[in-house]
Amino acid sequence: MYKIYTIKPDRPLGRVQLILRAMRLVTILLFTTMMQVSAASVAQRISMNKQNAELKEVFKSIRAQSGYDFVFDLKLMEKARPVTISLNNASLEEALKRCFANQDFTYAIEDRTVIVREKTFIDDVKTYFADIEVIGTVLDENGQPMPGVGVKVKGTNKTTVTGLSGRYYIRVDENNPTLIFSYVGYKTKEVVAKAKLDVTMVLDPAKLDEVMVIGYGTTTRRLSTGSQAGISAKDIEKQPVTNVLSTLQGRLPGVTVVQSNGLPGAGITVQIRGANSLTKSNLPLFVIDGVPFLSTPINTATSGSTLPSAEGSTSPMNSINPADIESIDVLKDADATAIYGSRGANGVVLITTKKGKAGKTTFGVNVSTGASKVANFVETLSTERYLQIRRQAFINDNITPTAANAPDLTVWDQNLNTNFQKELMGNTARTYDANMNLSGGDLRTNFYMSGTFHKENNVFPGKQGYHRGAANFSLNHSSLDQRFSVAFSTIYSADKNNISATDMAVWAYSLAPNYALYNAEGGLNWSTALNNPLGYLYQTNDNKTSNLLSSLTPKYTLAKGLDIKATLGYSKTDMEQLTIRPLSSMNPTPMYGAPAPTTGTVSSAYNFSTNYIIEPQLTYKHDIWKGNLDFLVGGTWQYRQSRQPYYINASGFASDEFLTNISAASVSSVSTASADYKYTSVFARATYNVQNKYITNFTFRRDGSSRFGPNNRFGNFGSVAGAWIFSEESFLKDKFKWFSFGKIRGSYGLIGSDEIGNYQYFDSYRANTYVFNGSSGLVPSRIANNDYKWEATRKLELALELGFFEDRLSLTASTYRNRTSNQLLDFGISAQAGFPSYQSNLPATVQNSGWEFSATSTNIRSKDFSWTSSFNISQNRNKLLSFPNIEKSPYYTRYVVGSPLSSFYFYQYDGINPATGLPQFADLNKSGALNSGFLPTGAGDRYYVGTGYPKFFGGLNNSITYKRINLDFTFQFVKQQGRSLIAASFYPPGFMSNAAANITEEYLALSSLEKLATTGYAGAYTAYSNYSFSDASVIDASFIRLKNVNLSYSLPASWLSKVKAQNLRVFTQAQNLFTITKYKGFDPESQGVATPPLRTIVAGLQLSF
Repeated sequence: MYKIYTIKPDRPLGRVQLILRAMRLVTILLFTTMMQVSAASVAQRISMNKQNAELKEVFKSIRAQSGYDFVFDLKLMEKARPVTISLNNASLEEALKRCFANQDFTYAIEDRTVIVREKTFIDDVKTYFADIEVIGTVLDENGQPMPGVGVKVKGTNKTTVTGLSGRYYIRVDENNPTLIFSYVGYKTKEVVAKAKLDVTMVLDPAKLDEVMVIGYGTTTRRLSTGSQAGISAKDIEKQPVTNVLSTLQGRLPGVTVVQSNGLPGAGITVQIRGANSLTKSNLPLFVIDGVPFLSTPINTATSGSTLPSAEGSTSPMNSINPADIESIDVLKDADATAIYGSRGANGVVLITTKKGKAGKTTFGVNVSTGASKVANFVETLSTERYLQIRRQAFINDNITPTAANAPDLTVWDQNLNTNFQKELMGNTARTYDANMNLSGGDLRTNFYMSGTFHKENNVFPGKQGYHRGAANFSLNHSSLDQRFSVAFSTIYSADKNNISATDMAVWAYSLAPNYALYNAEGGLNWSTALNNPLGYLYQTNDNKTSNLLSSLTPKYTLAKGLDIKATLGYSKTDMEQLTIRPLSSMNPTPMYGAPAPTTGTVSSAYNFSTNYIIEPQLTYKHDIWKGNLDFLVGGTWQYRQSRQPYYINASGFASDEFLTNISAASVSSVSTASADYKYTSVFARATYNVQNKYITNFTFRRDGSSRFGPNNRFGNFGSVAGAWIFSEESFLKDKFKWFSFGKIRGSYGLIGSDEIGNYQYFDSYRANTYVFNGSSGLVPSRIANNDYKWEATRKLELALELGFFEDRLSLTASTYRNRTSNQLLDFGISAQAGFPSYQSNLPATVQNSGWEFSATSTNIRSKDFSWTSSFNISQNRNKLLSFPNIEKSPYYTRYVVGSPLSSFYFYQYDGINPATGLPQFADLNKSGALNSGFLPTGAGDRYYVGTGYPKFFGGLNNSITYKRINLDFTFQFVKQQGRSLIAASFYPPGFMSNAAANITEEYLALSSLEKLATTGYAGAYTAYSNYSFSDASVIDASFIRLKNVNLSYSLPASWLSKVKAQNLRVFTQAQNLFTITKYKGFDPESQGVATPPLRTIVAGLQLSF
């Protein structure tokens, strides 16, 4: 009988034991010697298939098949690494070499015994000279070097990666001569090793096995049971944007991204599959490297006072450098979002920053500069036409023009015709970007660090602009046996935005064309009838924001398939705001009876928010029956502290010289605000995959939030999902060469939303303005509600995914229905209660349903030329499904059951009244008068005309490469209704306010100038107001926009070798190049009167060493 002999360390052997062992060894040697002649000619053949097996187990298998015994020290075996080996009828020598290939010890065969011992220097020398030394270069299909390609010796753990030049070096055992080359998005290639080995990688069109980031883990498109979409760094770096969220426009199905205006640092609104809440936030949850990030501006986190700015609400994402982002993944359905429980109802946006990769240390520089301008101006009335309408308005109203009521007719130059749009928003905004990065390391320790500077000017006059500096550092390390690893990342950024508090587009559009900005002495020209817009440019409006976000993730493998890890996160965001309004910037003349200002004013505020999060997790993976179980359990503890230490309004300065010293003010007011948010939860997920054909996923989460009442502070959420990869079934697999992939998936779940203000369930009070005995008190403003709880969203989805022609064409179609109930609303109550209203959950239900379709294709792929395309289109239908007793609520005049939340309920224009010559409107409810209520409720004449939500939207992206030239371009399209500029024109024709020429002429053509022009006559004014809120104001605001263009050229490697550079790429990029639309305004995306998104063109170069 053959055995494995072990020597137990640190235990002396007795004399009898020594004698017995010696006799046993002698017997074995004698028996082996006797059999040598016959055994020498018999080749031992070994077959086995082991995954991460203990070395001792492999020895047992070899002994059973070969008859060879093993002698080793148990203490030595404690250092053994797990063995993954696959052998089919292999020789004993080959089997042993494969077993010991990645171990720190060697073996010797004496007769029929394998003796295991530690390696010596001589063994290392022998191994070195016995190996094959392989050197080569890995190229893509265009002949360009590919850095970061993994190179592995098949059957071993010996690996390396290619450097920036695509070169690699590795030593290969002569008995294991096969190398495996792998890279995300490319087909894995196996090649027999030789001394000089160059490899060309081929794109994998469908990218079914690309890693996709999901909540607390990763998956692949092939095995995913949920709905998620995303973009990578290569898509982001081709777009000249300040806010990284802008890169999502037109690229992801079901995701709408709208920029509030075209000013630097402007707010960005992201919505995933429609609006779920009636009055609360519909923004998704943002998570950066595992740490939740602010979705709303920091200055609103405390519900304290805020200062205005022209760019609208400042997006917190402005502080994140787009060049540091590795990927953005958007989670949409129940399966993808339920793991985030009470915060996933509006979807989740996962942002992953760049990390280090094993390989040669590389240094990269990316610099660019460009220019931006307003892409489209609106033609307004000329001075001649404007004055003609003004004069007729005074005649119509039987009023005599004077210097007080009509300076434009009596005082100002009648021949001056100023294009204020070019004057006030026609400048060229310059952009400057510089990014540097350093990365490198080995398979155990790698790092990435970067620094960036961004500067962007404004299209307004003066020195206004946006500046940002940022730094990113990440470090990854793992132990020698790979059981312990730790990942650390930190991002710091600081930005400054000194945009004026007023959007100049409002003045540029409405200012009388014969108004002079400067007087004869060269100073600002002031009037008793209006302010000078240049005065606002003399006011300081500085916003300074800094952001620090860090995460630490230690991980340890407890046993095979069992890992424990924790995410420790910290973030802090600060914002300082300072608005200085000098007396010299204000109108020194009395306006409309109000006295002229006598002092400048200062407003200053400081806000900060700190966030702590700890998330321990345990994962277990194990083969069960015919499938694989992947189990996750974890918990979350989060604490966010938001403070507004001060908000100061100061005035009464003796001179503008003292405005920077608030203590010099004679009048000042100071307020503070604070808010704390605590959140805790436990969560679990179980995924079972049977033969990569049948996949089920179960998710559960229990959350507790300080934002809800004590009686409903905790809630349970979860989902169930399944997928069937029917292309793996025997009746389809390999039957049709043109059909390569097919999957049906579905999901259902309950998800919540706690995107509400803090302390909403508490009693609240407000300051009383009345003074009693020299002091003011407090009055109740809101009654407590201890039953305040989550809004709940039930999500249902069914999807089909197909692949054709080896996945060169991939299609995904999905349909969904989301219903959100328990709406959190402010509900009015009787005044006798002493409170005007209370916050409560009402049984109103909002439904979003729709479909999404996306396609990716590799149209042409050859050695020198490739062309790939991607297309997506989405339709979402939103409506208020139910609202019991809405007629008794204050929302009776805002919403209609069965209609979208954003509905156009307007009057029906019914032509011109022949008696008055004014527009008239249909009395649809037959009440005998025009009523402002909704027709479906019987309360008025306003009927449903349409919705402000898009009917459908999407995008088309193309990437074309010819040798070293690459061209990418993206079209964005939106089918939608909108409001014409008549709804944004502030006054009817005849007022001292300019307006769009086409809109004004169209309105006047309805009747006559003598009937419609007015300076304020009630009849004409009311008719105009009703017309602007009639179906005549609803227009087609659809558009197709060339959103992004990127053209680049990579210089040949032979040129770069002369300067020791690895890569040099020159590029030019453009954004918002042109728009096809019927909309007659500044921009169909932002609509109304605001600075539109700018047309931007940049040029730069990317260099790496």
